[in-house]
Amino acid sequence: MRESRWWSLHLLVVPLILILLGAHFAIMHYAPIFYAMSVEEAREFAAMIERGKSVGQFVIYILLLGAGLYHGLYGTRGILRELPLPATLAKLVDVGMIIFGVAIFALGVYVTWWTFSFEQGG
Repeated sequence: MRESRWWSLHLLVVPLILILLGAHFAIMHYAPIFYAMSVEEAREFAAMIERGKSVGQFVIYILLLGAGLYHGLYGTRGILRELPLPATLAKLVDVGMIIFGVAIFALGVYVTWWTFSFEQGG
């Protein structure tokens, strides 16, 4: 029962990833539609950084990071667990994926927060 919940969550994050990735692309790559600027201005690095400063982009980044990590690591775990592993090694795969996922998520949140707060002047 518990495994089916994790599998269901694995499948349910796919639409979330698509929505968040679509929002990211729309905001960052179709800026002339949303902001009063030319295509050339929108492609400048400074303009991209300015758009990335918004709280909305920060939230999108964190949610996209979490959803993408969960989906990718759970899928990788599933592939590894299909191998004929002893029970202790299978448990090590589970624990390793959790530790790796939490570490990468923490690093991603830290970098995003540092960049966001640094750019905001705080």
